[in-house]
Amino acid sequence: MVSLISHFDGAIFDLDGVVYLGTDPAPHAADAYGRAIAAGMRPLFLTNNASRTQEEVAAHLATVGISAPASTVLTSAMASTQLAVSRVPAGAKALVIGGNGLHRAVSETSLVPVSSADDNPDVVIMGFYPTIDWAALSEVALAIRRGALFVATNLDATLPMERGFMVGCGSLVAAVVNATGVQPLSAGKPDPAIFAIGMDMLGASHPLAIGDRLNTDIRGARAAGIASLHVLTGVSSARDIMLAAQEERPDYLGDDLRVLNEDYPEIHREGERWVAGTSWAQVEEGHDGAAARLVTSDGCGPHLGLDTYRAAVHAVWEARDRGLEGNVTLEEIIVERR
Repeated sequence: MVSLISHFDGAIFDLDGVVYLGTDPAPHAADAYGRAIAAGMRPLFLTNNASRTQEEVAAHLATVGISAPASTVLTSAMASTQLAVSRVPAGAKALVIGGNGLHRAVSETSLVPVSSADDNPDVVIMGFYPTIDWAALSEVALAIRRGALFVATNLDATLPMERGFMVGCGSLVAAVVNATGVQPLSAGKPDPAIFAIGMDMLGASHPLAIGDRLNTDIRGARAAGIASLHVLTGVSSARDIMLAAQEERPDYLGDDLRVLNEDYPEIHREGERWVAGTSWAQVEEGHDGAAARLVTSDGCGPHLGLDTYRAAVHAVWEARDRGLEGNVTLEEIIVERR
C-alpha cells in the first residue's frame, strides 16, 4: 500500500477542526499524525487563529497528543504583521487588538505598538482573543475613521470549539466594517501569500494542505496552487463539499486524518457512474420537471461509505457543472467507515 501523504514532500495542517476541537482532540488525529511522522512526513501547522504565540500553539498540540516544535507553527498573526509592515513606513505606529500571538509578532518588527486611537496610529491590526469587547472594537473603529490602515488577521466567521461553532474573528471584523464602511486587508487564509510563507518555512515545493473549511483552507490552497485534502471533523460538511464552487473543491476527500496513511483510490468515470474502489455513484436526471437525484452503491439514503462519498462528490460536481445547478436533491450526508 502506498499512503496518500507519501506522494508529497510536506503537509500543511489547519488546526481548529482538523487536529483539535477547542481543548479536545479531533477524532483519530493524534494516532494518524504519529503514524505519518514515523513514515517521514514533514509537518507545518498553519492557523488563522492569531491569539496565541508559536510556543502556546505547540503546547496546546501537546495536550491533544501531538508533539511538534514551535518552529513548525505559522499563525495569521505572523503573516498579517508582515503585510502591515509592507504597507507602512518603518517606525509606523500600530494599534494592536489581539492576543499574545499578535502582540509578539508585532514586537518583532519595526512597528511601534500604541494602545489608543488617540495616539494616531498609522495601522490597526485586529485579531481574535476570547475577551475582546465593545470598547476594543470601538477603539478600532475610531482609529480607522481617523485614517489608519485596517488589517485583520483573518475573516473566519466562526471558530470550531468543543461545544460547537463560536463567533470568529471575521464576525468581529464585520461589526467594525459595519461601523466604518471600511473593508480590511487580510493575510490569513484564503490569501495565497500565507501558504507561500508556509511552504518557505517547510522547505517544500509539493506539499499537501489539510483543512476542514472550504472558504479558507481549501480555497486558499487552490489559490496557492497546492493540492488539498478536506476532512469532515470541522466546519464544512459532506453536503457542503458536494455543493462547493469550483474554486473551493478539494483534490482529496477524507473523513479524518487516518486517510493520510491510507492508499487513496483512483476516482474515475465508467459510463454514467463515478467509481472509487468498489463503490459508485451517479446523478440520475429527473423527468417531467422532477429534480435529479443521487444514486449510489449504498442506496439513496444519507449514510454513505467513505469511497461511496468520494464517488458521489465527483458525480454531483459533474452534474452541477453540466447545468443541473439547483436541480439535484441532496440531503445531509453521513459518512461512515464500513
